[in-house]
Amino acid sequence: MYDIRRLILLRDLAERNTMTAVSELHGITTSAVSQQLRILEDEVGTVLTRREGRVLRLTPAGRILVDHTSRIVAALEEAESAVAATAEAVTGVLTLATFRTAQTRLALPAAARLKREYPALRIRLVDQMPVDSVPAVRQQEVDLAITYSYSFRARDLPFGLSSEFLFSDPLVLLAPPGLRERAAQQGLVAARDADWIAARDGAPSIVSVVYACGEAGFAPRIEHRSGSFDGMAEMVAHGLGVAIVPEMSVAEHHRELIACTIADGSRQIGVTYRQASLERPAVAAAIRALRLTVLPTQLAS
Repeated sequence: MYDIRRLILLRDLAERNTMTAVSELHGITTSAVSQQLRILEDEVGTVLTRREGRVLRLTPAGRILVDHTSRIVAALEEAESAVAATAEAVTGVLTLATFRTAQTRLALPAAARLKREYPALRIRLVDQMPVDSVPAVRQQEVDLAITYSYSFRARDLPFGLSSEFLFSDPLVLLAPPGLRERAAQQGLVAARDADWIAARDGAPSIVSVVYACGEAGFAPRIEHRSGSFDGMAEMVAHGLGVAIVPEMSVAEHHRELIACTIADGSRQIGVTYRQASLERPAVAAAIRALRLTVLPTQLAS
């Protein structure tokens, strides 16, 4: 029977392509990773990887093993979850990843609710963007992640993961006073000739800016860059231009900058988890806590 720990190393190599990345992930040396994979090849009786330049690629036999490994790991976690579900109390450690603007609205209230209801449960919060937190969920580094995807951009989850929708976070235009009044009447087209403030190229939020402006019939003239939505709002407040940001990211003292919502533009906020962990009481409790945290806002809207 193949060693599951070695199979997991092969799976991680398939995703990360280098021995160094796998060694950093597992906290062992690259030589140890290489040795374990050689032993796995001896067990299987065939070559599992081939080097192409600086990366290792799986052979057909290696890909078959990785496909089965994902199902094996999921089955093992399902067994652990089923056993945990027989316990009378919700205990253990639960790690929840969240992106920055969801901390105050979702993560912290949900964590506080869990601590009140399940004092024997230890809760850990990790600040991670979805690009990092989704792989972390799959690698079992975290149990759940609060994630988002933009309404105009589909997202495919890796095998074994599911995401439950929580609420929609509208995109809004922030603008200085004069332009804000026109945009409130005319919509995004009023900002056609304005200077724009946006994130770096490649960031998900800048894609939303380009897409929304394109739908309005123009290309934004991006003059300023900021790595945070709050920084963008500060630039708008100082008259440097306009910006499109998620409404949830707008601090109370910047709410007066909101000119209008973006037609058909939003972030879909959800919680991502491993399907095999859903029976685990702590995971089920965390998802319930997130739902209950969102519910009062949905009832008020």
